[in-house]
Amino acid sequence: MSTRGIYGLSGSGIDVDSMVRVGMMSKQKQYDKMYKEQTKNQWRKDAYADLYADLTKFNNATMSNYKMSTTTSPMNTSSSKSTVATASANADAAVMTHTVNVTDLASNAYLLSHDHVKRANTSTSASKSLYLKDMLFDQTTQASLQAAMSAPGFDRNQALVKFEVADGQDETAHKRQISFSYEDIFGSNETLNDLASRFNSAGVNIRASYDTANDTFSLYQKSGGDGNKILLSIAQDGSAESANGKRLIQNLDLAQSEQTTDASGNLTSTLSAPIAFAAHAGTHEIGGDETSYESGVSVAGTDALSSIFTPAGGMDHSASFVIKHGTKSATVSLADVTTDDYDSLVTAINAAAAAVPGMDLQAARDPMTGRIKIGNTNPSNTDNVSFDVSSSLQTNAAANGRSLLNAMKFVSDKKLTADTTGVDAAGKSATAVIDGKTYKSDTGKILVAGVSYTLQSKGSTSIAVSQDTDKLVENVKKFVEDYNKMIDKLNGMYTEKQYSDYQPLTKQQEAAMTKDQVAKWNEKAKSGLFYHDQNVGKIISSMREAIYTPVDSVEGKYNTMMSLGISSETNQGHLKLDEDKLKKAIAADPNAVRQVFSNLGEVKNADGTTSTNYKNEGAVNRISDALYANLKTMKKYAGNSSKIDDASQLGDLMKSLQTKMTNFQKLLDGFEKSLYKKYDAMEVAIQRLGVSMNYITGGR
Repeated sequence: MSTRGIYGLSGSGIDVDSMVRVGMMSKQKQYDKMYKEQTKNQWRKDAYADLYADLTKFNNATMSNYKMSTTTSPMNTSSSKSTVATASANADAAVMTHTVNVTDLASNAYLLSHDHVKRANTSTSASKSLYLKDMLFDQTTQASLQAAMSAPGFDRNQALVKFEVADGQDETAHKRQISFSYEDIFGSNETLNDLASRFNSAGVNIRASYDTANDTFSLYQKSGGDGNKILLSIAQDGSAESANGKRLIQNLDLAQSEQTTDASGNLTSTLSAPIAFAAHAGTHEIGGDETSYESGVSVAGTDALSSIFTPAGGMDHSASFVIKHGTKSATVSLADVTTDDYDSLVTAINAAAAAVPGMDLQAARDPMTGRIKIGNTNPSNTDNVSFDVSSSLQTNAAANGRSLLNAMKFVSDKKLTADTTGVDAAGKSATAVIDGKTYKSDTGKILVAGVSYTLQSKGSTSIAVSQDTDKLVENVKKFVEDYNKMIDKLNGMYTEKQYSDYQPLTKQQEAAMTKDQVAKWNEKAKSGLFYHDQNVGKIISSMREAIYTPVDSVEGKYNTMMSLGISSETNQGHLKLDEDKLKKAIAADPNAVRQVFSNLGEVKNADGTTSTNYKNEGAVNRISDALYANLKTMKKYAGNSSKIDDASQLGDLMKSLQTKMTNFQKLLDGFEKSLYKKYDAMEVAIQRLGVSMNYITGGR
């Protein structure tokens, strides 16, 4: 409060400031009460935000870990010959021994110069030249081309060299054109390093480099397997730029490096002779052995066709393919695979077939499975169905038609491919016979019946799978520790003592105390913020109920936490573990822990939908579901941060109180001014009275 007026001239001796403070006291008490309530609310909101963060972390990280089969059913694997293959197993793996015979290892397509890069310019000065012009042209041709570039109106940016690079021919493959203009070759004097950069920025799964020291060029396919290739080809258009592209590829002198195993089983590599630039025939037709085919992938009717494959580059996204039905055939055309959906595909197939007289063929998408089936509509018609895209067609429509059919997997053992003229190098897929069945892999990893095998070298080994009991006991012990840590914390909050004599301090009260005194006071004042809090109480109850309720979906006697050796140690739900009882339960039923902890509890309703039955759910999922529901309630009540502008109930209450305090502060200021105004008037009156008295008494 600030002093107003001039006091003491009248000789009244009145302490106006003190009288104003006394007059303000009742009003100030009202404001202080609101201030303390707002401070208490802020403490409560901050505490809720901290609890929300702790429970979210406990639910999303800690509890989620105990839903995982690797935690509730850890498995051991051992290999009789780890140099051949190793393995890891998940909870679905059977406890048994598997036989593994590795016949081939996975490798990546890898091309490098057999000797060194060749050069068309045979002059001594060009023998180690990095310039592409020296790789492509002798001195006479270079001079002729440069002379032509000097002619008036010559377009220096027109292509001088062009070829195509692709990383395969399946539905996920990428194919791009690489070209160099006259200006690139002769104006910018681009080099072998620039050629490598063009490969690396082309958007294909291939890495290129030029080794200056050894004068060798290399291309490496980043993914292994026989479907992942390095394809370098030219268009059969008879153009000079395509002929120059062929010369450039040939002069790289590329040979294929392949990994092999020597007689002792050691991994080694061999380098082939330089790969000849040759024509490679594609596959134009697949199927033909069945009267109907069903897609191997499930799709939604409204999904874009390109959702399962990589469209050809460029602006043209059309697709075209032929369906053959006996001696009859129909061409299916689609305008844009990036916008046309699978319902459109079905419509297009049916329209194409209907336009061919006597073609008893129809397509339909099963709404339940999402698979598309193409087959005869006439039971007496025994004609077989096949799919065709001419391998000689190089258009985007043909490329997208091949990719779409391959991706649909109507026929899984063969793919439609295009003809190429150039260099074709493929990686190698790993092959292993596991328990009598042959498997292939592009990576050297094979997953079969819950066991993931990593193939290391050719040869035979046996893989023994067993449950890791020690690890499982350790994981259950850790669960009990994690659960107790949270339940004890919640119980501590719920029962924490309140000190009613310690209320939040006003700013004036804090100013009259030391920093240490304020800290000790606030510690008492903040105690018991969650004493018998309804939200905290519900969380405690739901966690305890989840532990003690039997899991009805588990058959047999090991269907409760107590049957696994987990029981309550205190009346507040603190758990203890009997390790011997747990080990006995695991020995009797290896799946007991996984089921009691993490069974989903899903049930099928009469309308075909699924829902969760609490009694069938595992204890960890019950805890997680309960926490999720209670966190939503907490967020609605107090938000999840210290901010009050969060639409929570407590936040809205604090905003309302904040507005009330602001308005009341204005009232206080006005009331204070009115008191000073009254005392100002009193002083003036006293002064005037004094003057009058002096006049009457003559100053005596």
